[in-house]
Amino acid sequence: MSTPAFWDEPLPATMLDPPASPLSNQEIDALWGLFKAIAIHWSLDIEVELLRSRWLDMLEARSAGQPDFRGEYGNAAQVYTALVTTLGEPAAIAKIYQDTIVTKPEQALTRLTHAKFYVANDFIRCFVATGGFRAFVPKARNYTGFMGGSRFRAWPPVRTGTKS
Repeated sequence: MSTPAFWDEPLPATMLDPPASPLSNQEIDALWGLFKAIAIHWSLDIEVELLRSRWLDMLEARSAGQPDFRGEYGNAAQVYTALVTTLGEPAAIAKIYQDTIVTKPEQALTRLTHAKFYVANDFIRCFVATGGFRAFVPKARNYTGFMGGSRFRAWPPVRTGTKS
């Protein structure tokens, strides 16, 4: 009998307990790769780096209160790293963002489904909120996301330009 892949190891459906320490730089880098994979998967022509500060703000907020997502973030970093190492980046991205569908917490019963439900789905929400999918709406000059565009003004502010 073969050992299941790391990401298929069973976990309880409840959120993972946070560690006593903050996320490591390696974990944050792996999570950033998972976040950037959204743009790769949906073939978006976007400067994802412009979303990094808001994404880091989200990680900090999700790690500072109740519930504390650091246990889930650590698991997701390990899962994504293992998937990329074993399958390669394109297959790892497809496995997380396309092949694994988890919509209810009781469906999160493996390392991979925990990573999908508690982290990848949340990253997609962050991506939407910060305007990452605005490329799907061509010529929508007023749409820069639910949060009103980049705070660094690399993108034009809302409601600018010539009126038609």
